[in-house]
Amino acid sequence: MDYTSIFERARNKAIAENSDITLLEHAYSKAPLDEHEFFFDCVRRAAINNNSIAVLSHLIARGMSVKSLSPRDFVGYRNTSKATLEFLLVHGWDINTRCRHDSTIHVAFFWDYDMIVWCLEHGAKVHTRDHDPLRDDVLTLDQRHCEQILEEVAAWGTVATFKLLRSKGAPLGWRPLHRAVETATYGHAKRNWIDHEERMAMVRHILHVEGFDVNARDRPQGSSFGGRNGTPICYLTSSGMLERDTRELTWLLLDRGADPTPALSYAKTEYPKFVEDVEAWRKLPRVDRRCCVQ
Repeated sequence: MDYTSIFERARNKAIAENSDITLLEHAYSKAPLDEHEFFFDCVRRAAINNNSIAVLSHLIARGMSVKSLSPRDFVGYRNTSKATLEFLLVHGWDINTRCRHDSTIHVAFFWDYDMIVWCLEHGAKVHTRDHDPLRDDVLTLDQRHCEQILEEVAAWGTVATFKLLRSKGAPLGWRPLHRAVETATYGHAKRNWIDHEERMAMVRHILHVEGFDVNARDRPQGSSFGGRNGTPICYLTSSGMLERDTRELTWLLLDRGADPTPALSYAKTEYPKFVEDVEAWRKLPRVDRRCCVQ
């Protein structure tokens, strides 16, 4: 039996059954010395995802530290329970640890309001540790690699989560509206894998409640960075997933005063539907320029 099959069996069976430490140890003994750390990393991640306290206990007893687990160790694991997080805290996990591309632990659970509440109650901060302070005239490399938590929530989370973190002092960052607009273009009406109503609700919340500037730039004046497209409406036309009808979103932004000019030149060749929607909006009587979902 080769190492790969032993590794897979050990990880899957030991984690799924939460008991077969013998098989896990057998796989470890067969792993090359230079892959031991990788082996334990994989088993630890699977154990966290599957709430395998017995396996985590064994790894910790073997000398594995959980102190520096970062949000990246939890992202994508929708099964992780509060009991597992509690166990990790008891064994020294620093809930505010981050790595280069992480913001706060909340980014790992932005889809789960109750888990966000739990994290806050157990010491999670809404300000990213050792993050460069926000300024209007500078966008640092650290800030480009690690967005503010509300920028992440604006793209993927719920309005309730956004409001909660905002009430705790989380900063808006450079582009919460930009990210919300971008993901509001995602999905397809007939095969929808994203909650479009929630995404549109997020756009409206950031516009109407937060009062975010509909023409805000995503970087300091005169600067240019990859992955930064300009004002919020530019994130509509440059979206990589323009399968759904975006007229509702376009008109909402225009109703709030968005200047379509910077997006129109790009849209003429890449997304003509946007040009049509802008022209249709302009032809409306001024009194009728009011999006039906406001």
